[in-house]
Amino acid sequence: MKCVPVGLACVSVCLTLALLFATQLTFAASDAPDSPLGCPPSRTLTAPPSGEPELVLAEGSQLVSERIAGPFDQPRSVGFLPDGSYLVAERPGRLLLVAATGEARAIGGVPEVTTVGHGGFIDLAVDQNYAENGTIYFSYLVGREEASSIRVMKAKLDERDEALSSQQVLFESTPGSRPDQVGGRIALTPDGYLFLTVGDRWLGEPAQDLTNHLGTVIRIRTDGSVPDDNPFRWRVGARPEIWSYGHRNPQGLAFDATRGELWSDEHGPQGGDELNLVLRGRNYGWPLITYGTDYTGRLIGDGESVKPGLEQPVHYWAPISVAPSGLALEPNPSKRIVWISTLAGETLLRLTFGAGCTVSEEHFIEHRLGRLRDVRIDANGVLYVLTDGSEGMLYRLNRPAGEARDKTHL
Repeated sequence: MKCVPVGLACVSVCLTLALLFATQLTFAASDAPDSPLGCPPSRTLTAPPSGEPELVLAEGSQLVSERIAGPFDQPRSVGFLPDGSYLVAERPGRLLLVAATGEARAIGGVPEVTTVGHGGFIDLAVDQNYAENGTIYFSYLVGREEASSIRVMKAKLDERDEALSSQQVLFESTPGSRPDQVGGRIALTPDGYLFLTVGDRWLGEPAQDLTNHLGTVIRIRTDGSVPDDNPFRWRVGARPEIWSYGHRNPQGLAFDATRGELWSDEHGPQGGDELNLVLRGRNYGWPLITYGTDYTGRLIGDGESVKPGLEQPVHYWAPISVAPSGLALEPNPSKRIVWISTLAGETLLRLTFGAGCTVSEEHFIEHRLGRLRDVRIDANGVLYVLTDGSEGMLYRLNRPAGEARDKTHL
């Protein structure tokens, strides 16, 4: 869709759409410290500023969606195998091998998962040398409702027998007392490291406490060992796996092998959703600073969005949340291009960071496919999204020739 100004007395097509997608891309106040990109954080205003004309959202050109497979039962993530088939993780604890034709078969040997709250089978990742070693990695919730942990397992997939073997638990987080905001996204690096997000479980303060894993990004090797150069590896009392902390609920995670950069998106409270460049040992501020508010409208903490020593996001969405989920990075040597799927927004976002502090945001397939749980780019550069819910689908998004004419301008 595209936004068309219609004057002060306009009527919006849909109030929800107007609030969520009548966005204005701006930079934060000049007194805000720079983000890790060396620029002040940019922001998307997800509601028109007071006193300015409303915007009506008109239909515009879209990427062409092609259903590949489904329906699935609450699918969480998708991975690509070298022969063109797919792996799909379903929240209740099923791993499916999906042929290029769309036929799905359940894989045996998947460990039992805890499905209360936001738990269940969460993420999967395919080893970059899968053709030689058949190895996959996946994350899931274990334990009880009042004490649950994120676990990461490594296993070999026997496609002929349709079963997992050589299972090895690589990591288990310290438990949280609530099974919500669990995180659980995985990113692999070409040199043998595994990153994992762990949410704050609605608890807030533990995200500032290095003696537990809540509200952190962790880094281990793909054999489960802890690297000696992790920032808190040798600090007494700190969890040695922690790479960064002060996160709320990171739902997307991806590693840019060309630049050596780790990117994450995370849910804010009401507003304040963030896109972060995740750096070694940095504190990302939750719940000490945020660009969002409590769901009741009350300020969080001191109500501040800037404090010394606390990292700023690269980009954020306020005052209404879009609920970012999956994240994928476009291979591009000259620009950073970030794709983000959204749940509440039911939209695929593309942010492009050019030279200097320039940034643009584009929206695709608004409310066409429903809530978007995951976005991925395969080895051939093809874009896919996975929809949420009891009848989730896997879609390929075909980019027509002259893609620049087929995008939504805000």
